[in-house]
Amino acid sequence: MRRIYTKNTSNELSGLGSVSRLRFLLVPLVMAVPATACTTVALYEPVSADITLIADVSPLHGPSEEFCRQTREKGLATGEASLASLADMLSGKDGGQGAYWRIIGADRGAPGTVVARIRSDMKAAATGIDGLSRLAETLMKDDEPTSTDVLEFERALIHARQARDSLSDAFVQVNKRSESEYQISLELTPLDEALSRARHVADQLAATKVADPVATSR
Repeated sequence: MRRIYTKNTSNELSGLGSVSRLRFLLVPLVMAVPATACTTVALYEPVSADITLIADVSPLHGPSEEFCRQTREKGLATGEASLASLADMLSGKDGGQGAYWRIIGADRGAPGTVVARIRSDMKAAATGIDGLSRLAETLMKDDEPTSTDVLEFERALIHARQARDSLSDAFVQVNKRSESEYQISLELTPLDEALSRARHVADQLAATKVADPVATSR
């Protein structure tokens, strides 16, 4: 380019060239430069690939989440596993407005009506945790459980245990006013049996778990 410019400058000064001829020579070159530059960018533009680590969702997640949600909505559980909260529930000291026995009016309602409500909620809790136990057993037969499966099941088990404590506290409140005392351990036998089976299943899940699978997508 430098030689062309010099030559045409000399011709112009000697009267042999013109400005229009210089423009005629330079325009194609100017037009060619951007095209070449764009081609270079396109060739060397880095190609990015997104790599995402995706852990398989546990088949226990949905049923466990639903069971936990129902127990929380009824006031049977909070899902909290702190020592302080569990100690309060075990000792019946949970006098907050969210306590199950307060929600159902165990301290003021007709004993017969209150007990019917307690039995219904107890049956639902026992049925729910039993269903999760069967689902976990099927999972272990068909596949190897992962740590995610174990966590989902244990979360439901925590809720079920808290539900048991809440139901027991409700019976305690009823017995304070009832003419005949309700045998709490006998009343809660179906749930206690379901909890016993669930604890056994939880131990099996923990003993046979494998590492969580990881999938890579591009």
